[in-house]
Formats: sequence, structure tokens, C-alpha cells
Amino acid sequence: MKKRQKKNLPNENPEDKKKHKRMNREMATVTYLVMALFVFMAGYVIWFLSGDTDRILNNSYNKRQDLMAERVTKGSILSDTGAVLAKTQKTGSGNEVRVYPYDGLFAHVVGRATHGKTGLEASESYTMLTSGINQMTALINELRGKKNPGNDVVTTLNLKMSQTASEALGSHRGAVVVIEPDTGKILCMVSKPTYDPNQLEANWERLTQASSDNSSLYNRATQGLYPPGSTFKLYTLLEYIRENKEFNKFSYRCTGKIGTGDGSIRCYGNEVHGNVNLKQAFAESCNAAFAQIGSGLNTKSWTKLCEQFYYNTTLPIKELEQKSSQFTLEKAATGDIMQAAIGQGTVLTTPLQNSFLVCAALNDGVLMKPYLVDRIQTHDGDVVTQNEPEQAKQLLSTEEAAVLRKYMRETVTSGTATALSTSNYKAGGKTGSAQYKAGSSDSHAWFVGYAVKGEKKLVVSIVVEGAGTGSAYAVPIARKIFDQYF
Repeated sequence: MKKRQKKNLPNENPEDKKKHKRMNREMATVTYLVMALFVFMAGYVIWFLSGDTDRILNNSYNKRQDLMAERVTKGSILSDTGAVLAKTQKTGSGNEVRVYPYDGLFAHVVGRATHGKTGLEASESYTMLTSGINQMTALINELRGKKNPGNDVVTTLNLKMSQTASEALGSHRGAVVVIEPDTGKILCMVSKPTYDPNQLEANWERLTQASSDNSSLYNRATQGLYPPGSTFKLYTLLEYIRENKEFNKFSYRCTGKIGTGDGSIRCYGNEVHGNVNLKQAFAESCNAAFAQIGSGLNTKSWTKLCEQFYYNTTLPIKELEQKSSQFTLEKAATGDIMQAAIGQGTVLTTPLQNSFLVCAALNDGVLMKPYLVDRIQTHDGDVVTQNEPEQAKQLLSTEEAAVLRKYMRETVTSGTATALSTSNYKAGGKTGSAQYKAGSSDSHAWFVGYAVKGEKKLVVSIVVEGAGTGSAYAVPIARKIFDQYF
């Protein structure tokens, strides 16, 4: 019997089959692209809602704020005890203006609402244009053509402490930052010179004529980059401890300098410290000893240590304009490494960042995220959101934290900060005198340190521009702040 020969039907033409396959591939490709686009958009929405909402909503170019301002009177910014730091007030002509009752005291941290928003006026602008009052009351107000009151921002800033810090800094340029190390609350942030945001319109041209580094508009606490001087010896000390388990056996004979010629490094005021152990070298701020220590450190692990404390990166605080502290030893010569060990050369830091290592040491090695906003509340005082302390990183072991506290305490009991000796509280820290002009002995005065009494703890970071030694100018400011608080 003959087999029947299979015939090709019209729709089984080889060319048609190829076309169908091509069409299927194209449809699959389009389907996958649409799915990928959907996943991307869903991911963006999640990212926006979880992390970037505030930045976009508070952006000064976001026109939605202008529309909200037509229906809501912008809320106030308050201190930790409820003192009004910024508020909206109507003029005689009926226009709304921002008023700052303490003039220039909080100009940098609270910021300004005109000529480019800054500080909390920028980061919390959308929040203060949102009204959390009873919805029925809000509806009635809108029907009557009456504006609803915006939410208030309650900060962590302490008025009395800020006044004390400002008075202690006096007419000097510089900055003072005070933090609770176990919570991360910023209690004080003062920058000088300052300006009166109430008189911004009249003084704007004069204020903008100065260079950025000299401008009163410049927040030195977060934007001022300074050589840290001997306060950086905390980082050098920590790296040495990590690389040398028998660090307690360190000894050095100081002759007042190390090296020869133009490359020599001298102790401040050409002081000769003689034979010192590690604790004495730190407490007495022996440059020669720490330059010698720095020359033998592993620069890669040292850099990694510094970057863990937010050198070369953005600080973990969203509310303020900032600049990144700098520490780079890539391809550095031995002389440059020795300069870095004493906080000179290319090392630069901001006063806020310079407090972080002390904060971690006072909190058993844990650095808490610094923050300025305690809570958001309605005009009537009902809490809308409450911020809680948040851990940034575990940066030290408890043993390392204890060693650093011990060494900082020695600076007060027998070193360069004995002016902080008192029976009222226990203090410690590190002074610094940071040269900032090549060929000049002029120096910024630094102090970073702490005070403890019972459960209460404070960390301060203070820089006084071009003043001289940290012992003479920065430590007395710390003393006034500690005395006022404790």
C-alpha cells in the first residue's frame, strides 16, 4: 500500500513560519520591555515614598509649595522648650513675612525663607505648609476663605545653651556644636559671623559681596573646612591602637621636633616634652611623637577608619547644607603622612564631623545619627510625628571606646585642657592649634571633648578662627557651656 504524501497547506509556508516566529519574538520583546518599565516605575515610587519624598517636596523649585501657601499659613520653628525661633507674621498691609525673634542667633541652623531657602526653613518648608488640624475645622476655614495654620517644627536646639555659646565665642569667627552622644540630638549649633534674617532685604547686597569663605551667610559648623590640628590625633591614636596590641609599651624621647630642615615638624611653641609614653604624648599633644607614630601606620586601613567616621563622604544629616571632610593619603610621601598624623597637610574637617569620634567613644562605640527635628506638631500642640534616636554605625569596640575616654580624660587631669578640671562634672577631650597659612604660625583654636555627670552627657566641637591655641581660646568656651548645662 502506498503512503500518502503530506502536502504543505497554505499557512504552513516556510516563509510564513519565519514571519510568525519574528512576530512572536517582537511581541515577547515588547512585553518584557513593558514589564521592565512597570517594575522600574514601581521601584521608583517605593524609593520616592521611602527616602526621597522630603527632598523633592521641600525643594525650593517645587511650585506646589506656592499653591499650598495660598491656603496655609506657614508654621513656626520652635526650640526644645517651645521658644519661637521663626514664625509667620502679617504686616500692616496684610502680607505675610517670616520673623526671627532671636535675630542672628539661629540664622544658619534655622536658616532663611527668602533669597534662597536654607537650613530648617528649606528642609522643613513643606512640613510647615501642611496643616494637621481637625479636618472639619480645616474645611470650615477653607469655605470661609480663611487660611489654616501650618504644622510647627519642634527642634532639639536649646535656647539658653545657644546664647551661652554665642556669648562665649564673642566677636571671633568660628563655630560651636553641642551634641547628646547617646541620642544624636544637636542641642546647639552656632556659627559666626552671623547675620540678621529680619534685615535680609536691606543687607543682601552687602552680605553677598564677601567671598564664600568669609561670608556671614556661610554655616561654618557644617560648611567650614578647617585643618583639625591636634584634635585629629584621636584618629591617629585609634589606628595605632588597632595596629599595635601592646600600645601601652610605646615610648618616645621628644626633643621638640622631628626631621630636619624645611620638612621638620615641631611641637607647638618649640616645647620639648622629653620622655613620654603614649598617654602622655596624647595629653601633652606632642607633635613629634605623633608624627613618628603616623609614619609607621598602614595608610589604607587608616583611610578606611577615617571614612567610617564620614571623611570623604556626606554626613548623615539631611537638614543642613554641608561640605565633606577630607582625608587622602594615596601616593603620599612620608612627610605628608607625618603632617596628616597631627591634623595638618591636606586633612580638612567640619566642626560637626569633628565631634563624631568623641560621640562614639562616649556611647560605647556607637555613633548615633545627628538630628535637629525632635517632632512635628499641629498649631494646637498635637504630635503629628515624633523622631526617635537612630543608630548610624557601631564604630568602636567597647574596649577601644574606654581607652579613648581614658586618654581624653588625661588631657584634662594633666595635659593641655586642665582648665576643665572641676568637681561638678568629669570632662575630657583634645585641644588643637591648627596652622592654616603656609609659612605662618597663625592657627585656629580647636577643642573637641565631653563632660559627664551621672546620666547626663555632652559632646562639644569648637573652632575659633585664627585665635591661637585651643587651650587658651576653645577650652574656655567649652567650660562656659559645660558650667551652664551641668
